[in-house]
Amino acid sequence: MIAIEPWVTSLVVLMSNCGFWLFCFNRLNSMGLERRLTKRLEKLVIFVCFALPCLIVVVDVESLVQWLWHSDHWWPSGTWLAAPWGIFCLTSAALLGPIWLESRRWMWPPSQLLDQQAQHYHVAQHIVGRSTGNWQTGLLDRIPGNQITQLEVNRKQLQLGRNLPGVDGLRIAHLSDLHFTGQLSLAHYHFVIERVLELAPDLIVITGDIIDCDHCLDWIEPLLGRLQAPLGCSYLLGNHDQRIAQVSDVTSRLDSLGHFDLGAADQHLMTPLGGRLFMTGNERPWFERHATQASNAVPAATRLEEPTPADVLRLGLSHTPDNIDWARQQRLDLLLAGHTHGGQVRLPGIGPLVAPSRYGSRFASGVFFREPVLMHVSRGLSGTHPLRWRCLPEISLITLRSP
Repeated sequence: MIAIEPWVTSLVVLMSNCGFWLFCFNRLNSMGLERRLTKRLEKLVIFVCFALPCLIVVVDVESLVQWLWHSDHWWPSGTWLAAPWGIFCLTSAALLGPIWLESRRWMWPPSQLLDQQAQHYHVAQHIVGRSTGNWQTGLLDRIPGNQITQLEVNRKQLQLGRNLPGVDGLRIAHLSDLHFTGQLSLAHYHFVIERVLELAPDLIVITGDIIDCDHCLDWIEPLLGRLQAPLGCSYLLGNHDQRIAQVSDVTSRLDSLGHFDLGAADQHLMTPLGGRLFMTGNERPWFERHATQASNAVPAATRLEEPTPADVLRLGLSHTPDNIDWARQQRLDLLLAGHTHGGQVRLPGIGPLVAPSRYGSRFASGVFFREPVLMHVSRGLSGTHPLRWRCLPEISLITLRSP
């Protein structure tokens, strides 16, 4: 009779191996390395993750066969590579496992999330033509469970940590990770923009990864030119916007539409109820474009000349949730971010595993509170890998409540 102990040990070691390399993979995109180097390192991590066990099997095949099929010992003694590799994997699991388990508690929303409602769309059923923009994406869209051409429009009420006059009821539409690549069609994005406008927000924000390909630059005006709100549309850039030959081609087009570049300057506004709003952006670790003084492009009627007083709502934009510590240092009330795509694949009861962040999948998507900052991380609209399971693309309307 075959003993179960060697097989249990093998399974635990293999899972620990994958966990270690997943830990490394998640943190590569948080380092701000040059794009080509990042992609090469990602491929190297994936290769080593699967090649190393194969190499060990080849080297220790006879000993492993004897251990798995003819032994009741827990440990593969007498092997050249399997035993030290197993020790390394189990040690990494002992060190990193508690960190991962602790990150699962962040899947439960904080008490500051007062209410949440969502509406789900299969976009292709509501538009003329196709949601997919090329045959590859169309083929992937046919995979059962793939949600890349779907959309969730959610409405969230968030309670701020302090009482601010003229802020209660402020409505912010949060978009992120549009990824204009041509994988999704122009009609698909027009449907998304229409849903944003139906929300009637006071302010629209875009937290990076707007465009990946130069041939989609002409999409900016017809799509993002439609984004109009009483307090305008503010944006910053993400790591994928570096793929454009000249980043200024993106910012100049958006600026010509009247949108405000928070990656370059701070912004001061008056809310519809007479409250005061200070907005700032952080594009690190990929860009350092921010000026030390507020831009003169802010309309005089809405610009605050004095230093930010205590009764001003402090709102921050960041492409990645990794800048949460910066937001805490700045004493921001609310930070809006994206970048992680919600993990793109979420397992039942476990949640996301892959998320390009130095926090791993801890802040993959949702609402989080780290005093004094309330943070909303969007799952985004698209991505260069058009695959999503249990992780709908989203746009969010955030309604602020002042206690």
